[in-house]
Amino acid sequence: MANREWNPKSFFRHLTPDALEVLLKWAAVELVLDGQGPVGEQVYRAWKALPETERVALETKLLPVNDLCGPHARPYLERLALQVWTNGHSHLVEDSRAWSAQDLAVRLFVADEPRFLEAHQAHVLDMMEHLTEFHGRYAVSLKPTAQAKADMKAAMASHFRETAFGARCQVEDFANDEKFALFIYHEDEVAPFDRFNDKGVVEPDWQRPVVRLAAVFQFETSTLLVKAPRVAEREKLRDLFAQLFIGDTSYFEDTTKSPKFSFDPLRDDDFDFPVRAFDKIEEVSIVRVVAKPASRDVKRVTVEMKAGFTVLGVRLLLEEHGVNLASDEIHGVRLQFRFEGKGRQKYRTVSLFNPNSSNLNDTERDRVIRRYLKEWGIDASGRRSPLEAAAFEAAAQ
Repeated sequence: MANREWNPKSFFRHLTPDALEVLLKWAAVELVLDGQGPVGEQVYRAWKALPETERVALETKLLPVNDLCGPHARPYLERLALQVWTNGHSHLVEDSRAWSAQDLAVRLFVADEPRFLEAHQAHVLDMMEHLTEFHGRYAVSLKPTAQAKADMKAAMASHFRETAFGARCQVEDFANDEKFALFIYHEDEVAPFDRFNDKGVVEPDWQRPVVRLAAVFQFETSTLLVKAPRVAEREKLRDLFAQLFIGDTSYFEDTTKSPKFSFDPLRDDDFDFPVRAFDKIEEVSIVRVVAKPASRDVKRVTVEMKAGFTVLGVRLLLEEHGVNLASDEIHGVRLQFRFEGKGRQKYRTVSLFNPNSSNLNDTERDRVIRRYLKEWGIDASGRRSPLEAAAFEAAAQ
């Protein structure tokens, strides 16, 4: 997940004068305000006038704050507020409920930067999408030792040497009660970037941008979520994780023989996505189907439809486009979940594609959706016996 776009004018404009004062005290810079217009805009103009080296260094530190100013980050900030303002500052927790996400993020960052950065890392992990999932065969207790992480770095660097990528590699880890994650940073392929040279002429500057891969192991389900653009790196991370952190090279199921998703429930005309009232889901609709019709001349058909159709309605609509929902091979579906609430935030559209790809991340709402996919039998791993939550042993630092 890349950083949220940094726009200093917007960032300062959305802060109240009190929050701006807190932020500028942290930055330890003296800004000369011109007295024209709103305070946020004055701060922006004075900020842009700072020496570039000093300004860029401060803005780099503020990128995580900017990330947590988004609408999806509020729950992370509220949980952090309970941790930071517990002893002698509990009134701030109550006061913060009336603050904007921008004000709350700035105040928490200044109050406890290390814990703020931990919350940011958790948010980055949870918001990752389009992950490849590998399901473990049994529950395990992880032992992410320093040696295992060093071996992962060496093995990935060796792998990159055999590709067009650069060999330089860095491994970082993150853990909480729910997951253990590895981030692998490496050099991408050489690519040209236009730059002005010292004579003011545009010329290509050949560079290797840094790429971030991720492998996230969920304790509750013994599932590894991998974020990597190429199959080779996805499978390499899976195999190394099984070898180095679990000690069983055959730990993850072979998705070519056992795809993660089963779309058989959607072939039943009477299936209606049963849900429980306390999860506040108003409706679940099939809004896209990708299938292989019986015709040998057609490789794949994708049909998108409006929300609100029953499974029977979807079946009749697909038949008009040459797809038999009852018998044709289904490669993937897109489901729209409509939750209680207002605006766009009430909708969550989930894409599931075999053998093991989805856009589900690890937010609270997506965890609810994952549970239903298992209950409905769409997540094939849900038909296996439940796995006990894996115990996590602290990583050696």
